[in-house]
Amino acid sequence: MKRMLGRLIDKVVDYYRGWTVFLDEGLEEYLEAPWKLKSAIAVTLEGILVILLTSASQSPGTLILTVVPLLIIVAWLPVLDKLAEARVIHGLVDKELAFFIVMASATCRTGLEPLELLRYVSESRVFKGFRVIGEKFTCLEKIIGVGDALRIVSSVLKGMARTFFIEYSSALSTGTVVEYLMRSAGEAVKDAWSGLSRIVEKRSELGVLIAVVASVMPALTVGFTILMDAYILYYTLIPILILGVVGSTIIPNYPLPFKVLIEKSVGKVLSLMYIVGVALLTYPLTYMVLTDRMMEKRILLYLGAASMILGTPGFILILTALFKTFELRNVLEDVSVNVRTYRSLIFVDDELLSHLGSKPIRTWLIDYVYETLRFHRSLGEVEPDVYTLFTVFTNDLLRTLRSYLAGLTIMITAILSTPFLIKTLLTIAPFTSITLQVAYSSILATGFISSKLMLGRNISTLVPGLLVFIYGLL
Repeated sequence: MKRMLGRLIDKVVDYYRGWTVFLDEGLEEYLEAPWKLKSAIAVTLEGILVILLTSASQSPGTLILTVVPLLIIVAWLPVLDKLAEARVIHGLVDKELAFFIVMASATCRTGLEPLELLRYVSESRVFKGFRVIGEKFTCLEKIIGVGDALRIVSSVLKGMARTFFIEYSSALSTGTVVEYLMRSAGEAVKDAWSGLSRIVEKRSELGVLIAVVASVMPALTVGFTILMDAYILYYTLIPILILGVVGSTIIPNYPLPFKVLIEKSVGKVLSLMYIVGVALLTYPLTYMVLTDRMMEKRILLYLGAASMILGTPGFILILTALFKTFELRNVLEDVSVNVRTYRSLIFVDDELLSHLGSKPIRTWLIDYVYETLRFHRSLGEVEPDVYTLFTVFTNDLLRTLRSYLAGLTIMITAILSTPFLIKTLLTIAPFTSITLQVAYSSILATGFISSKLMLGRNISTLVPGLLVFIYGLL
């Protein structure tokens, strides 16, 4: 029994150790992983034994039963924290895989481009997940050689990334690596485009759905008050508030290529303005709930206008960054001309791309194109027919972004109708404080969730402020 338990612990330690490879701490964390995990397991087993003995002795033991579980939790916190961090990096590797494959295959001539790219991305500011993998590969390569380093990297990766590198190693040994890379790149382009199209389509549909639900739910409830007691609205207020908080939290950011990157200094200012805007918008609801009195329309107008002013910079900067991404078309045209004419990227004018990349707020795709061109320029000669893969891939991404931004017009129309619909229904409902609380909560929920869908993050109060302002005017 003891031997079986020891083997089980060793397997758990090996599993955890494999995950620590994804961490930025390097060799130190990898070596300390077994000690940390075994310590947590030992504390857990001893703690369970103490709890069982205390319960069997039928003594009060209240302090022991309180302190021991806390000690167990404290022992596991470092382990769980590192595991969660490793899982995040692993998730980033999966998201970046298609872009890594296209970047490595767009100038494929020898088949060794993925190895060169692993070395290159070890200092990347674009690839967060593959940067860690590149660092591990570069360190291992110096010690044990390229082949063994690639084998170890393949063994610690998960999912599609692991499959790609294992099959890539096999293709290297059989001499079919160029064909394999081109096939993998074609599949990566197709999968990435279809995946992004589905995500963008669902986000557009979700925006319209949220606007409809946030309007209809209080509308139906207000309608029921004509036949029933108005205090039924108390049971509606909390679900609407939960919908707003949870919705604006769990809705994911934009897909990786369209994710907006914000420098820390600018991000801190926008976050502060967002917090102040949220406080202004939630004040009327807090006032009505605590005092059970109605808020004057004049105050709602002022608060809505103030939150709109505070939210305008973030809203404009995010949308400007998204629209600026379309200027990559000019860059790609220049690249295509140079590749067809000179079979090289040496003469490509990257002034526009450098200008876009220097913006404090920009999309991930801009940084990706900039870093890709730098990497391809370092490889030397470029085959025009092969390089078409990269330009087609990037143009497909830009078309997907354009279709999503065009779909925002439908979403905005549905969202702006919310205050009008709610105000119309309030004319037939009992005019009480709780009725106004439900209506106002619905407007806030619609505004914050819609803002998260439009901008990809909670960074602006322009949309909820606008809805409150319109509601105050009616």
